[in-house]
Amino acid sequence: MLILLTIVFLVLLIVAANKDWDSAGSFCTIGFGVCLITIVVLSWSIVSGYTLESKINMYTEENQNIEEDMNILVEQYMNYESDTYGNLKNESSITLVSLYPELKADTLVEKQIEIYTENNKKIKELKEKIINISNYKWLLYFGR
Repeated sequence: MLILLTIVFLVLLIVAANKDWDSAGSFCTIGFGVCLITIVVLSWSIVSGYTLESKINMYTEENQNIEEDMNILVEQYMNYESDTYGNLKNESSITLVSLYPELKADTLVEKQIEIYTENNKKIKELKEKIINISNYKWLLYFGR
């Protein structure tokens, strides 16, 4: 769409230059410049979007590692405290950490939970960027 608009402004600019239309030439020059800058910005956004999937995979893998570490830690703690808390179902390690105040207060566990939630926020932002890229492609060249 923008590429088509840029071509139209370029043709109008050439016609205005040949016909000595000063005001139309200024308008076409500004329009052409704005379209060209917008094309560069949108193109950069589309090109930078090719790495988003690998970033999402990286954060997902890191979260899986954190979950595995937390599962081991919670399991060890549950074995240690089994007579106090009884046998609980094996639920998500993040959920179980919230049930054990001693684990929740542990700074290592606290830091891992913070990293886990930050990673989830980053994954959400990256997925949002992927959605926006399809809009950029449509604006740029009616693409998908």
